[in-house]
Amino acid sequence: MILKAAGEITGRLYPQSADLKTVSMTILYDMTFPPRIPVIEGLLLCGTYIFAGSPKIGKSFFMAQVGYHVAKGIPLWNYPVRQGNVLYLALEDDYARLQGRLSMMFGVETVDGLHFATRSRTIDDGLIQQLEQFLLEHPDTRLIIVDTLQKVRDSWNDSYSYSADYQNITALKEFSDNRSVAVLVVHHTRKMEAS
Repeated sequence: MILKAAGEITGRLYPQSADLKTVSMTILYDMTFPPRIPVIEGLLLCGTYIFAGSPKIGKSFFMAQVGYHVAKGIPLWNYPVRQGNVLYLALEDDYARLQGRLSMMFGVETVDGLHFATRSRTIDDGLIQQLEQFLLEHPDTRLIIVDTLQKVRDSWNDSYSYSADYQNITALKEFSDNRSVAVLVVHHTRKMEAS
């Protein structure tokens, strides 16, 4: 992270004279919050999660399985599932590859509530607005899968540092918290040895 002028970090402005907002334990205990609704009971709540692993180990197959179970409302490994629409951003695929994978997994069994896109904007170029539009058209959406983080990262930072990824995930987390949906972000672990 590069510190620029007072209050400006990596091109984003923060209030220079903002007071630190605090809350006492007593007041905190008196607050009420809506419950976090499970998408998959005991396994996946509303919020943003990173699903990371080595390339080519089946992450996309697993995401398709999770999406299918949520869209159908059928238990996953005996965990109850709350049925709803699913948006799967399969950004490293095309529709022919998706069709082949899904037919291999599910045969001819289909579900209308599982939606796919193979292209989207990046986070800094309007992805959140695209997701908001999808939720307007499909208000009972429970799950959004972003496969992969690499495809939606902000383009202003080519180094893809931890702090840049943190800002990207923070934008998705704010969206999921505000809209009470689960967002699963697929991420590849490092492909090369560190120097």
